[in-house]
Amino acid sequence: MNFGEKVKKLRKELGYSQKELASNIGVSTKSIYNYETDNLFPKDKKVIQKLAEIFNVSVDYLITDTDNRNALSKTEENFISSAKEDFGYKGKKEAEALVEKTAAMMAGGSLSEEDQDAFFQSITKIYFDAKAKAREKYGRKNKSEE
Repeated sequence: MNFGEKVKKLRKELGYSQKELASNIGVSTKSIYNYETDNLFPKDKKVIQKLAEIFNVSVDYLITDTDNRNALSKTEENFISSAKEDFGYKGKKEAEALVEKTAAMMAGGSLSEEDQDAFFQSITKIYFDAKAKAREKYGRKNKSEE
C-alpha cells in the first residue's frame, strides 16, 4: 500500500470524514483528498507526524511501502534494543524518537537531497568518531589476548 491508500484506509477505520481529519491535523479538506489520491505528499513533516499520532502508527509505516503498521527495520530494532540495554527506558524512548524524526525528516521533503546527504555524512562522522573514542578508551582485544 502506498501513502495515499494508507491515509484513506486509516481515516475510514477511525470513522473520520476527510473534513474531520483535515481539521484535526490543520490542513485543508482538499489536501486530504490529494493525499489519498496520491496527487500530493505532505511537505511539512509535522503533518506526517500528526497523521501517525492520530492513526496510532509509526511515521515509517506511513511513508514506506510496508503493510506492517508497527514494523521497524531490523537495524532500527537493534538500535532501539541496544539503547534500552545501555540506557534503560529513557534511552529506548529517545532512540525511538530519533528514528521516527529522522525518517520523517528524510521522507517529508523538509530537506533537499543535498542537505539529506550532508546530514547523513554528519551522522556517519559522529558514529565513527564515537567508535574511535570507545576503542581508545576500552581498547580492542587482539586475537592473541583471547
